[in-house]
Amino acid sequence: MEREYDVVEGANASVLELLDRVLNAGVVLVGDLTITVADIELIYLRVQLMISSAETARQAGWGRAALPVATG
Repeated sequence: MEREYDVVEGANASVLELLDRVLNAGVVLVGDLTITVADIELIYLRVQLMISSAETARQAGWGRAALPVATG
């Protein structure tokens, strides 16, 4: 389920508008980092980061166990 969004429609978009769009749509960042010395891999790090609002994450299929909700 991949969708593309125009993050900024015009040059006058504020940081708050950009943050609102990111939280409503969600953003997934994926990357790999490898530190190698003399052709020997010392550190390999895979990063998968999802940034969204709790409601957007629930709509995307994340369970309640993954996103605890404070009550009170």
